[in-house]
Amino acid sequence: MRFSRCPLWLLTACFGAVLGLGGQPVLGQDSLTPTILQASAPLTSQEKATVDAFVDAQVQKLQSQDPQQVAEGRARLVEQFSLSTSSDFLEYYGQAITNRVVPLLVPDQALMTRLNVAIISAKLTGDNLILVLEAGADDPSPAVRYWIAKAVGGAIREGHLKDKQAQRKALDVLAKRLKLEEASLVLEQVMLAMAEIELPEALRKVLEGLNSRVTFHKQNPTAHFKPVRGGMEQLWSKLIELRSDSKNRVDKEQFELARIAFRYYALIADQLDEEDPNNDDEEDEEVREDKSWMASICGRVMDDVAKEVAKLTPPQLADTKIAAELRVSADRWREMLKEPPFNFTDDQLSVEQADAD
Repeated sequence: MRFSRCPLWLLTACFGAVLGLGGQPVLGQDSLTPTILQASAPLTSQEKATVDAFVDAQVQKLQSQDPQQVAEGRARLVEQFSLSTSSDFLEYYGQAITNRVVPLLVPDQALMTRLNVAIISAKLTGDNLILVLEAGADDPSPAVRYWIAKAVGGAIREGHLKDKQAQRKALDVLAKRLKLEEASLVLEQVMLAMAEIELPEALRKVLEGLNSRVTFHKQNPTAHFKPVRGGMEQLWSKLIELRSDSKNRVDKEQFELARIAFRYYALIADQLDEEDPNNDDEEDEEVREDKSWMASICGRVMDDVAKEVAKLTPPQLADTKIAAELRVSADRWREMLKEPPFNFTDDQLSVEQADAD
């Protein structure tokens, strides 16, 4: 059995994820009382000061670089969320943590500090989480970017980021990251988070991101397609669900998805044409399988659009593992997409452009 290599940064992230988990609640002078945790009214000034002092003490432990102190600080910060059912407490507590940790998401802070902040962000909601996303989305460490994107996706999925303005801010940040991200596992979390957003413009942003990444894959022929493949499948499913809601809008986006699928399809055909068929290196074979899977998804997307929108009987799919047949199929699709009702130009279908419009 062959296993994909796990990137070092992910091992770091996993180590950070388990650091400090488990154990018993630690009581002491820096613990919060049940009166505060179960507050039935907005916190008083004195109670707020107590919460601020507690948060400050735990964050100082996060910054200590001592493994035991880091574990204890993060465990205590996270624990309070599960100990309280008071909306008054949780609202102020989330704000207090956010105000203290967002300034730590800068490159001159230690990686382990930033990583723990990113992991703690999974407990934040609403505007607090958006502030963390805005501060850490471009962190130099892919481990930090991974946990923050994962936190945003989880919050939206669990209904903790319902405000449309907050979702719009998240969408803008994630869309920028989608175009720039080079770490495949981070990209996957970005795609998953964007797929959870229910704003009308989210579909357009995902389409733009998928389109822009054709150039990345052209410049990086061994890069894995799994993240964009997952994004394309999610978007395809969403468009199918929306077909009955607003036909004109969805049809336009279906056309665009077909164009993007074609660009990937043609790119993969070009890349497989250039490969040495006698090369049986294990890593190269894994890359070929990844390309073939992506080409298969793209072919099915184009088939579906042709059937549903143009009402055409599509040609039989080429065997995506055979470069010669891929080339013929890609050429056939190029001609189809230049005809009505698609009417795309050669420039729009080119894989040479950084962003074909």
